[in-house]
Amino acid sequence: MASPGQRQAGFTLLELLVVMLIIGIIISFASLSIGQNTSRVVQDEAERLQGLLRMASEEAVLQGRELALEFSRDGYRFLELNSKGDWLPIEQDKLFRERPLPPVVHLHLLVEGVVANFDDKDHPPRILALSSGELTSFELELSIDDGESYQLQGQVDGKLQLTRGEVGDEG
Repeated sequence: MASPGQRQAGFTLLELLVVMLIIGIIISFASLSIGQNTSRVVQDEAERLQGLLRMASEEAVLQGRELALEFSRDGYRFLELNSKGDWLPIEQDKLFRERPLPPVVHLHLLVEGVVANFDDKDHPPRILALSSGELTSFELELSIDDGESYQLQGQVDGKLQLTRGEVGDEG
């Protein structure tokens, strides 16, 4: 038994509630940041693709090169047309290297109004960036399972437009 002038050791109910509240707030912020990171992946990839395609278009014009962006279901790579008329992967350039897509990102591509077939290994979908400044007309949607998506559209005159939308949006 504690004597009348002595205080018992332990926590008060108020102290326990404050600690539980703090833990709850920390867990809430952690779960929110995890959710934002998943949607950030698709945004980052869409912005990266827009930037790379813009750079490829500029490089094609400035250096008189014919370039292409070739897609597969799980990534993309840049190609260059050689003097024999063959499209060869660009391997020595860090900027235009082959890039895998994050596993959570899904692609849907229309090239000149036709749905791209990622399973056609003989004729994979390509977007051309020509030395004349022209670009293959395309609509590319990058999305993740929870509905977050970005659409990158390219026009023949070389203009690129990136917009945010929901999966299934037309535009």
